[in-house]
Amino acid sequence: MAQIKGASIRRFLDKPDKSVRAILLYGPNESVAHEAAQRLAAWALGKSDDPYAITKLGEDEIKRDSARLADALAAQSLLGGPTIVWARISGKGADEAILDALAGIERGEPSGYLIVEAGDLGGSAEIVKKFGAATHASVIAFYEETDAERAVYAKALAKELTITFDRDAEDYFLSTLPSDRGLARQEIEKLALYAHNLGRNISVEDLETLMASEAESALDAASLAAAQGKAAKAVESLARIDALSGVSALRALLRRLHQLRDARILIDGGMSSEDAVAKLRPPVFWKERDAVASQARLWSSKKLNAAYDVLWAAEMRSKTAGAPQELIAADAYRNVAKLVGN
Repeated sequence: MAQIKGASIRRFLDKPDKSVRAILLYGPNESVAHEAAQRLAAWALGKSDDPYAITKLGEDEIKRDSARLADALAAQSLLGGPTIVWARISGKGADEAILDALAGIERGEPSGYLIVEAGDLGGSAEIVKKFGAATHASVIAFYEETDAERAVYAKALAKELTITFDRDAEDYFLSTLPSDRGLARQEIEKLALYAHNLGRNISVEDLETLMASEAESALDAASLAAAQGKAAKAVESLARIDALSGVSALRALLRRLHQLRDARILIDGGMSSEDAVAKLRPPVFWKERDAVASQARLWSSKKLNAAYDVLWAAEMRSKTAGAPQELIAADAYRNVAKLVGN
């Protein structure tokens, strides 16, 4: 199949083509790509109860053992059901193994269902071209959503979770949602918990009350985005915080870097990024584990040391009388995010 585009993406995700045995998901909108991967994995799994039917592999694991991907695809489920291999990559280090697996699928060799979540690739990348040209594979690129597309998604999810609004409350709710799909889903799910057994529609006053705890959530989102190299999203999350304390923002990012430093130490000792994140203390929030594992692969000790220097200098400037703390913090988040690509 060729690359799936436009309205065909929704139709494919609602009812995947059974002839497609491998799918490449990529693009700048990584939250939507990840959500699509989750939906496809659930579809491929079907009614199987095998807890080991899905094998998740990171780029580091595939690079260390190039045969592991092919072996996982060829493995038989203990319960006789489907097997799914979900590879998450951020560079080109696993391309050869993935393309070898794709070639096997094209030859009709017995194999499971392959999902590749590849981050923000360019459309000219070899892996994109090969998946797009394959008979039993396809490609979907996920770009940043428009305001209208975000509103459609948010309304549909709110309806699915039986959230109902007073007049004007829905518009207020939509205007406060973050643009990132993953963060938006978290906010809607949080609202659903609040609305459960409330016995009435959500009001503007309810939303204002809920937003009182938004600062902590926005700081988490900002530090997560900066650690992923997404400067614009990091600054956008900071901008959502009323009366932002620059020093608090800098320390939130410092905690994130400490988390990545501890994970990096374990990875350098031979542990996979996923296992390293599982070992961290305090434990990483379960919804962030995949993201933190991906970040840990991006950050070397050298980059982390450079990021610490950025934050130390920013905190020194913030403590000067009359310093514009919010601007200093935003600038530091941008500079840390830029280190990811260096």
